[in-house]
Amino acid sequence: MRTLGILSLLFVGLASLFMYAVEPETFTTYFRALYWTMTTVVTVGYGDFFPKTDTGRFMTIFIYIVGIGIVGGLISKLVDGVQLVREKKEKGMLDVKETNHTIVFGYGRRSRQVIDALLEKEEVVLIDDLEREPFSHPNFHYVCGDPALESTLTRANIKEAKRAIVLAKHDMNPALADGRTLLIAASIERANPSIYTIVEMMLEEHLDSFEQVKVDEVLLGDETISRMAILAAHHPGMTGVIQNMLTKDGEGLFMIEARREWLTYRDAFIALLDEGATLISDGKHLDLNQRLLEKIPPNSSLFVLCHSDTAKKLGGK
Repeated sequence: MRTLGILSLLFVGLASLFMYAVEPETFTTYFRALYWTMTTVVTVGYGDFFPKTDTGRFMTIFIYIVGIGIVGGLISKLVDGVQLVREKKEKGMLDVKETNHTIVFGYGRRSRQVIDALLEKEEVVLIDDLEREPFSHPNFHYVCGDPALESTLTRANIKEAKRAIVLAKHDMNPALADGRTLLIAASIERANPSIYTIVEMMLEEHLDSFEQVKVDEVLLGDETISRMAILAAHHPGMTGVIQNMLTKDGEGLFMIEARREWLTYRDAFIALLDEGATLISDGKHLDLNQRLLEKIPPNSSLFVLCHSDTAKKLGGK
């Protein structure tokens, strides 16, 4: 294609120069000659300029025969190139250039919900072995390959990613599903130790293994569902309260950054109450009402229960 590009530039440039020299009265500037040549080789032909001499007409025939073939070949190559890039993108064969993005491993109904929520604010990369990308979105990128291989993670630009989310395959044996998740998590941490990794675990007895891999957060899959069922059985209405805490429509659980003037949890608790929010946790403890006199560590994030409008005023996420 480079050869065709050079030939096209030379042909158009020289043909324009020839017409400018042969018919200076028709093409009073070189730009007009160039304009006429371009409209001719792309078969537009507006007719506002045309040669008036036999030499000029002969050159026009030459441009039709030779020039259209050269430039047309270049245009065809360009179109094929664009189509090839689009085809590679759809098949997940392109390298990701985006930075500060989230990588989601595995596609399904639950991961689609996660991706849709993330796409509202950031770039998302999906890694799976699908034949084609499952859907199209300006902020969505698909990488096809084995998620445990370093080459696949490199194509997803894992070193520049800020977050990785690995959801368990619920159609597999729970032990095998955790083994797969553990292998992927180990590959992620090896490729980018500073990335924030969130994984879903099926069996609680595998928690020690995930902690050794140093993942940042572990979600209990089937165990969580079982515990929710037990709560519903022994404490009717409890699951509804938990679901309401997780929703972002109306009241729910939000994360905010601790303010500098809040020296202790008591300071934060009282200040938040005045603004219509209830301090729930610091991300590790749920008994902050027993730790009111403890100092809040620098750059801490706090979890509060409040209305979404209040959360926006507090800078909640």
